Amino acid sequence: MPDRLSWSVAWRGLIRSKRLTALTLVVLSVSVILVVFLTALIDGLERDLVEETTGAIAHVVIEPREREPIAWWEQEDVGAPDGGPLPDDGPLYLGERTTLASEKGSIDNWQRWSRLVDAFGPEIRGVSPAAQGQGFAIRGENREAVRLYGIEPRRYDQLVPIQDNLVEGRFYELGPGEIAIGYKLAETMGVGVGDRLTINTAVGTGRSMRVVGLFDTGFGGVDNTTVLMRLGDGQSLFGLGSSINAIGIEVADVFQADRVAEQLQRQIPYSVTSWIADNERLLRALEGQGRSSDLIIFFTAVAAAFAIASILIVLVTNKLQEIGILKAMGATRHQIRTVFALQGALLSLAGGGLGSTVGVAVVKLLSTVEGPPTASGRTEPLFPFELSPELVVGTVIGTVLIGLVASLIPASRASKVDPIEVIQNG
Repeated sequence: MPDRLSWSVAWRGLIRSKRLTALTLVVLSVSVILVVFLTALIDGLERDLVEETTGAIAHVVIEPREREPIAWWEQEDVGAPDGGPLPDDGPLYLGERTTLASEKGSIDNWQRWSRLVDAFGPEIRGVSPAAQGQGFAIRGENREAVRLYGIEPRRYDQLVPIQDNLVEGRFYELGPGEIAIGYKLAETMGVGVGDRLTINTAVGTGRSMRVVGLFDTGFGGVDNTTVLMRLGDGQSLFGLGSSINAIGIEVADVFQADRVAEQLQRQIPYSVTSWIADNERLLRALEGQGRSSDLIIFFTAVAAAFAIASILIVLVTNKLQEIGILKAMGATRHQIRTVFALQGALLSLAGGGLGSTVGVAVVKLLSTVEGPPTASGRTEPLFPFELSPELVVGTVIGTVLIGLVASLIPASRASKVDPIEVIQNG
């Protein structure tokens, strides 16, 4: 613990060397501002990139397994049609072999599996059963390929934020024969709220439905091609009866989706996949971005450490006679080291506090700058910052630690000064 002498000498040394102290504070403050600004910007870009990828999809999906048609003679240990063994010889029949497309079944008793996922743990933020598939939206001569979702609106809103992004109309109160579509799809089809669209599935079943809601989520894949309807309408269109063909799951931490999928797979007799399986390139890009951020912070910290060390070395050089007098008066090596360690810590604390304050102010100011509006009038921040209290506190603590480490060399040099030699040489 520093004694009163160490505190007094350290503080007076900083006050008397006003120019060096001011220069150190400027260097440290600029370094901290860079760390806060760049880290908040990189974290914000990472957040936006992940949201752009996962904001319009379920993080984990439960689906029926694909059923591949297999000819009876391709099965293992196949026997004759009557159940007996195949004869060693006999007539060989030649004919045309038809390739059948694979198809998926349905999820029966889906309420049970939805309740199981709901109760799985706090990492589950939303569960949305769906009857979904490809289809077409038709109005007159206009025909567009779309993705059809029969859903429970309030549950689906936990996966993709529709209600908060309604441009016109309603979503939660979807009734039988009613749909909500993206505003871009509405522009393409030339329809608005109250107009009707013919909705056909890929297998040809269809019906006329009324548009009652338009939404602008900011996700092109949703706003351009998505048609949302009540779950019952979706089940009817796809011929599923009371079954469904997908359960979408929203998790709190998108990077834990693989782990959640693996755990659910042990309990559910259907295919369980996470968004990570289809986005390995994105994960590699995020890892590279994270390493770049770490390098930027590292080199900024090194620059700040050199600044502190060099200025403290200058202080030691200029104060050699005073250090010699202090040692001649009985100051110990430990006290001398403590003086310069305190100076490094005080400079770092002041520079870290000032720099983080200015950095937060800069980030807050730039966060209010909005980019150009979209076609629907939607605006978003031009700089996607992600600023957290942990970042600010961590930066200040890191700066103080760097100051202490940087002060070790000049503190060690000062403690080894020979008072007799210094006093004699003036």
